[in-house]
Amino acid sequence: MDITTFHTAIVDLQAKLDNADVFRQQTSFYMWGDGISAIRFEMEYSNVPEYGEGYETFKRSLTHDEIKEGVDVNEWLVNLLKDVHDWIDAIPTAEQRAHDAFTKSLGRLIDQGRDIGIEVDFLNPLTAMMEKLATNALEDKRKK
Repeated sequence: MDITTFHTAIVDLQAKLDNADVFRQQTSFYMWGDGISAIRFEMEYSNVPEYGEGYETFKRSLTHDEIKEGVDVNEWLVNLLKDVHDWIDAIPTAEQRAHDAFTKSLGRLIDQGRDIGIEVDFLNPLTAMMEKLATNALEDKRKK
């Protein structure tokens, strides 16, 4: 794979990440002629609009020693591109992230209620709601 082809692939990946309904998308590719790492690829995004929170990162690096040991750089780059495409494809939708955040907040609320001694009769409906939300998330029973 030549550098022009790889550059085009990186631009396409950035565009794909930009369309993923996430925040602060960034793609970086580094090459060194010395040191431990020969190549490092990084891609990251935040799944929340607030700065400093919710970052998810994809990183791969190839060392000079691995290249000396016979790792095929072209094959490594091809596999890297496949893996990063899979990583982007696995990004939850904004709707799924909101659902997960709500379920997590509900779980914390139930735990807080138990910690301060809220009667079980008041917590049981919340617990049942959380279990139903978790089941729906696993089985995706929502109508689309």
